[in-house]
Amino acid sequence: MKNLKRISTVLIMLAAITLQVSGQTLKERIDQVKEIKVYFSNLDVRHNPNTNPPPGSQNKGTGCPAFSETTPIPADYIEAEKQVIDLLNKGFATTVFVAGDISIVPVFTEGIQKGSQDWLKLGEPLVVWINTFGTYNVENMGLMGDVNRANSLSVDSYLAFYGIIDGKMKVLGNKNLVNVKTPTVKTKDCDDYAYFVKNFPLSSLSDAFKTGITEKTSDFTVKEMANYDKAM
Repeated sequence: MKNLKRISTVLIMLAAITLQVSGQTLKERIDQVKEIKVYFSNLDVRHNPNTNPPPGSQNKGTGCPAFSETTPIPADYIEAEKQVIDLLNKGFATTVFVAGDISIVPVFTEGIQKGSQDWLKLGEPLVVWINTFGTYNVENMGLMGDVNRANSLSVDSYLAFYGIIDGKMKVLGNKNLVNVKTPTVKTKDCDDYAYFVKNFPLSSLSDAFKTGITEKTSDFTVKEMANYDKAM
């Protein structure tokens, strides 16, 4: 009986060690790192005219050419994003999350990933990436071959945790933080950049963006902590 108890104790200890090393939950991995940098990418708002129909679609495209002008993500959006650092620290009961400098992150120089961040080459065991972008959309709402153009503005923000596992970069967690869009406005012609800036100001989605950042980041940490509590 004593031997069985001793073996049981050893197995429990080994299980605990394995759990810590393997990092079965995101919270465990976070607790194993002294500092985790949060990197922010803010891509300019670009035109998405949907000129041609998607492959296999029976509907026509909009026929609108893309304009090259872009609009930077506003300062109030960027300030709202910074809340993520405090929300992650609070939600995961830690202080390890700090701001990172996206400009120092290496990028792929060739292949399908050309221009995107090479997190593995950066070499940090765990990183967080917040990617925010917007589009001036033109969609064809017509049916049966008709062209019925509708314009709108949309803004999206995405959170991803990356970690180096067995020498490879893996996605350990992700969450769509923001997916907001203005009501569509029908238009007869293909409109230019000035039209979109005037009729779809980014300020119209600012409050929804800020709310999404706060609520969805909190939802993410609550879910991950629930996974941790269950594992424990």
